[in-house]
Amino acid sequence: MNSHYRTFGISRKNPGIYIAAVLMLLAICGRSVYYAAGGQLGRSIGGWFFLLVILPIIAAVIFTVELFVHGRDRLFKTGFAFLLGAVFYAARIIAVYREGASQINEAWKVVVYIVFYAAALIVWDLTVNAARIKSRIPAAVIFALPIVYCLCAFLIPEWANGTRGFSDSLEIISALLIPAALLVCSLCLESIESDTFRPRRGDRPDGRLIRSLDPMNGVAIYIMPTRNGAATYYKDSLECTKLEEYIRKKRNDGLEGFGVMHVLAASYVRMISQRPAINRFVSGQKVFSRGNEIDLAMAVKKDMTSDAPETIIKVCFSPEDTIDDVYRKYNEQILAAKNTPLDSGFDNLAWLINIVPGLLKKFLVWFLKCLDYFGFLPKFLLKLSPFHGTFFITSLGSLGIPPVYHHLYDFGNIPVFIAFGTRRTVTEVDSNGAPVRRKYMDYTVVTDERICDGFYYASAVKHLRRYLNNPEKLETPPEKVDMDVY
Repeated sequence: MNSHYRTFGISRKNPGIYIAAVLMLLAICGRSVYYAAGGQLGRSIGGWFFLLVILPIIAAVIFTVELFVHGRDRLFKTGFAFLLGAVFYAARIIAVYREGASQINEAWKVVVYIVFYAAALIVWDLTVNAARIKSRIPAAVIFALPIVYCLCAFLIPEWANGTRGFSDSLEIISALLIPAALLVCSLCLESIESDTFRPRRGDRPDGRLIRSLDPMNGVAIYIMPTRNGAATYYKDSLECTKLEEYIRKKRNDGLEGFGVMHVLAASYVRMISQRPAINRFVSGQKVFSRGNEIDLAMAVKKDMTSDAPETIIKVCFSPEDTIDDVYRKYNEQILAAKNTPLDSGFDNLAWLINIVPGLLKKFLVWFLKCLDYFGFLPKFLLKLSPFHGTFFITSLGSLGIPPVYHHLYDFGNIPVFIAFGTRRTVTEVDSNGAPVRRKYMDYTVVTDERICDGFYYASAVKHLRRYLNNPEKLETPPEKVDMDVY
């Protein structure tokens, strides 16, 4: 796997971004004025109005907005606007051919133009989407060609002999201002290099697409389309002698309230640092990796009473976190949830959805699922949602009952649900044949088997058990953090 990543972008400090925006604005104004004044081509467009007037305006506006919002790190997001522009140019050249304009009177030329527009779209995408074309020159050349050709073949000669006035030239000029803006963008592209993965088309706000999966995994996602349909169930028991000694030691060191939850969460975080594929999820029939973001979700009560209000917290960890980091981050969220009114972001969102009438509520949830399926759910909602994260954990030990096999949520993308229960005492026979009493803690894990294969899962579970049995290993950062495949 490569350790160095490169892409192209254009920052808002670059004057080229403002020049491109002005050129796009002039293109919109010129096209609007030409058709409002009833130019030669404008008088006969009829049903072509949307394709020749509205579509290029929409494309120019979207491109300009994306340029300013995502130009630095996600310039590939301009691809949709570019596609709309390619459709406009194809429609324009067909309209010109239908009108029998002198500059294009043969069908094969229409085909050549359309192929050129498709080539421009491909070159732009290959340049700005992870810099698969390593130079900005091909993009600059392909945008310069139509400008030079139209100026030299049509506009300058016709202006020179007086056969075309400015008003009749406005349609061509407005059409040329768009590639002129793209030419400026191409010349001003900045090479961005880093050792961290650069976003590409197909990635989500909360994860990057795994592009190296074998065909079997790709097919299995469609055979098992739901998370619960692909769920596997695992149960294990932990002998608690070392764990209880470690918990007492940490409490004596001043970590008030330190308990099993902290050890389990820290063990899971450390396991992911060594087995990063466990930090994947399935969404939209594709497998994504969260990378270095490990999000724990958990339901908490403000008080241990049956009528106490409940909320859900999310805690974000990193693979390098020690058990002390986990304790600090986790307790900060717990204290914030218990010491403030029940008005967290998720609570407010749930309240807002709940006041919607039933039928509209069903449509709203369906609409949110659709947005999530295609990766269009806004990032602030992903941060609020307890259904989007690395794993959900619940403590049933505090309720005095054994762990349950908790279902996975069909909404969202959490692939793992962990539950642990109350400790139980068992009488066993030691190596000398004498009876001994030992305490065990049972825990269950429900997982989405589509994120990785069974062998990988098994090795991850072995890591988890190793850290639970030796929690002192969690006090120092991992010597090495493994990275998931790409």
